[in-house]
Amino acid sequence: MRPCIYCRKPFPDNQFTLEHVIPQFLGGAQAPDELKTRDVCSTCNNNLGLFVDAAFEKDFLVYNELKESAYKFFDPEKPVALPLICMGISDLKPPNMQEDEICESWLGPLGEQIYWIRPKDERMYWYSGGNPRTVKKVQSRAYFMFSERSQKNVLISWLAFKDAFIDRRVKKIMCTRVEGADLKTIGFSDPDEIDNLRIQYITNKCREGKERNNNISMYIYHDRRFMAKLALGISHVLFGSKIGNSGYGEELHKALWFKEGNAEPNVRYLGAFSNSNNLLKEHSGIAGGVTITILPIYEEVIINLNLNKKMNWMVVCTKLKYLTKEQIEKLGDGICIVLFKSLNKGLRLTLPELINHNLGNLQNSDLAAIEQIYNAHMDYFKDL
Repeated sequence: MRPCIYCRKPFPDNQFTLEHVIPQFLGGAQAPDELKTRDVCSTCNNNLGLFVDAAFEKDFLVYNELKESAYKFFDPEKPVALPLICMGISDLKPPNMQEDEICESWLGPLGEQIYWIRPKDERMYWYSGGNPRTVKKVQSRAYFMFSERSQKNVLISWLAFKDAFIDRRVKKIMCTRVEGADLKTIGFSDPDEIDNLRIQYITNKCREGKERNNNISMYIYHDRRFMAKLALGISHVLFGSKIGNSGYGEELHKALWFKEGNAEPNVRYLGAFSNSNNLLKEHSGIAGGVTITILPIYEEVIINLNLNKKMNWMVVCTKLKYLTKEQIEKLGDGICIVLFKSLNKGLRLTLPELINHNLGNLQNSDLAAIEQIYNAHMDYFKDL
């Protein structure tokens, strides 16, 4: 029997599962093996994945920033399916919508419009795409429309439509006329009576040319529990279980399991909207990538999470007094893990190496090669 690093309850070995300390939606599968562990029970792996990781990933701004990175590395010579971009809850009210349903608006890579009528969940009101469990179990319907720009490269639209909602129980219906291709080969269904009414409603509304209004829901504390979890996981794999049981580790556990009404945990943390981390936002990230920096500073070790040099979070993961001399020396001037999920690549370098590369003082060959891919087609969609 040994304890889970998150809930701290003891379990037999067969109750533990592989945990990517850096979640896979950030590219954690490409992280070094030392940032993966089997000290997490299956219950925490599942529940924290839904209520902590997904709460962060499905935040409107985070979700769309992560999806945007896939567009930056798109190669028109080797086209792949690009993800849809969530635009929030539409003001459209298609026929036969139930009170417990909403109409969510999405955009395709070339401006295609998609309206997804899905279950509403007040508990997870800010999740782009809704409750991940519900949408996998409950049948819903999505209505697709090509755009004029789709004619520039129909294959891009076709691939995006093929992979849209692929892991959910969604009946996909086409609203625009398609000739010479079988939509059923990419998962579309024939419309029934309800679908025909909705197709007519949606196409009429879109032809009106009126301004449409979408609502975006946000939860300002969506990131606090996630950053506490990241801090606990990274400090465990790098510094050992004693960190989670320290005085500061206790505060991180309180933050991870925080519920409204609880006493505020004493965790040093800066969110994405703080003006205090603009320097880190600019210099500790890379365009198109996710960067995790572990940095000793003063009497603490901080973890900095940077998305695409546009969004930045920081949390203290432990105090230097809890570490051995060897552990402190191993951190050096800071460790950076740079992940590119869409390229299936991950790099490890020091913070000075990353900063010097960003400042143009000393080029890192691996980063330069990735930036060359990034820059090759960065204006493709703008110019199409």
